[in-house]
Order: sequence, then C-alpha cells, then structure tokens
Amino acid sequence: MNRLAYQSNSHSIRTRRQFLAFTGIGMAALLAPSFAGATSVWRQLAAARNSVGDAAVLEEGLQLTLPLVAEDGSSVPLSIKSNTPSRITRLELFAPANPTPEVAVFEFGPEIQSVNLTTRIRLSESQTVIAVAHTEDGKAVVAERPVRVTVSGCVAPAKSDPSAEMKARVRTPKSWAAGTSAEVLTMISHPMVTGLAEDASGSTPPTRIIEKFEATLNGQPVLQARYFRSLAANPYLKFEVAPRHEGELQFRWIEDTGRSVEHTEPVVLG
Repeated sequence: MNRLAYQSNSHSIRTRRQFLAFTGIGMAALLAPSFAGATSVWRQLAAARNSVGDAAVLEEGLQLTLPLVAEDGSSVPLSIKSNTPSRITRLELFAPANPTPEVAVFEFGPEIQSVNLTTRIRLSESQTVIAVAHTEDGKAVVAERPVRVTVSGCVAPAKSDPSAEMKARVRTPKSWAAGTSAEVLTMISHPMVTGLAEDASGSTPPTRIIEKFEATLNGQPVLQARYFRSLAANPYLKFEVAPRHEGELQFRWIEDTGRSVEHTEPVVLG
C-alpha cells in the first residue's frame, strides 16, 4: 500500500471511530436522565424543606436505588439502604413532579436498627425522587435519584377485582436469631385509586387508597407507614427486622375509608 492510500485508510478508520464514539455518547445522553439543577432538588420542594427543617443535613449514608429508565411509571421499584452511625427513626419519600409529591412516610421502632426496604411507587413524568431520613441524634440524611419515565403512571386507570381486594400476603422467617436482622415481605391487593384517571364509564372516581400500614411485635411498634396516592397499586413493602423477643408480629392495613385488614405471624427465636 502506498503512503497516500495508507493515510487515506487511516483517516477513514479514525473517522469511523469518532462517529461511533459520538454516536455512543449521543445514545447515552438520550437514555440517561438529564435534569437541569438535579443536585439538591429537595431544596426546591417545600414539603422536603419542611421535613428537613433546621436539622444538620448529611448527603451520605443513604442509598436510594431506582431504575435509570422506568418503562411503566405506574409501578417503579424503589429501594433504600442506610449506612449511618446513628439509627434512622423516620424516612420520607417525595416525587416532586407528581400531582401529590408525598409518596410515603415511615417510622421505625427499635427492632429496625438499619433501614433496608423496598417498595413500588408511581411517577407521572421524568423527575428526581427524594428521600429524607431522620436520625436519633437529630440529623437529616438526604438522597436523590433522577429517573426517566416513558409512560406516565399517575393517570393510569385502576384495574381491580373487588372480590380480590384487601387480601394480604406476608412472608417471614420460620426461625429468627435474636437481635439479627431478617427479611419481612408484605403486600396487599388494592388498586390505590388516584382520583386522576377516568374509569370504564368515563367518570373520575374519588381517591381510594391504603392510607396506613402498621407492623407491631407484641403490641409494640416495629414499623408505621403513611401512604399517599403516589404509591403503586397493590402496596408492597419489604423490610428487615431484628426482634429481640419471641411473640407475634401483627400487620394491619387501613384504607382511607376506614376499612382495614389484619394478619399475624409468629416470631420464634432459634
């Protein structure tokens, strides 16, 4: 190959490589969430600012995980893990671009030494989800995660079989080790009607949601949750508990109409 042909061929290869590199960058930019001012989004939301209050803010110690792209905004998996020196007593979730930015509020009893929970939420559009945790020593730990939403989830029509509603499913260990965290999985069948979508008749039904969830051990609070309409249908919650005594774990779900259902599981220390 003569020198001129070699130079021409090298230039062609470099051009193709540059094209592929720029194409890759362009595709990544299209797929990755990109929001102006994505850092400290919580400061722009009054509900989050009110949650933080005057507490000293930490930006490390809370891992908030959501998918990079949510194909279905009506049910987006979310998990939170804590790694803080001081125990977390309260956790709040926010979706700022939803019609109702509040998603859920959790309060933890002493049997939950470290937060490790998973749930599913609704997202109406691409946005940055916010978690604010409060520690026993009075600090606030903030975590944020941008998510790109393909299909809005807040206006999705509720689909439910009335005969199957308010049926609870719970999974706990058969045997527990005293003071050692183990996984508890809970779910209740419920449409979580947002009041934003038309039903089959073309009318908009009123909001109807599971408003509260409670888990107690021998009558003492383990986990208490307040749910809003930004939580996904069939409320699902997985969390870890470290019981120090045997007894009964009691679970209770309460609809905003006052209707409720309960479930009980034994705690046997091995």
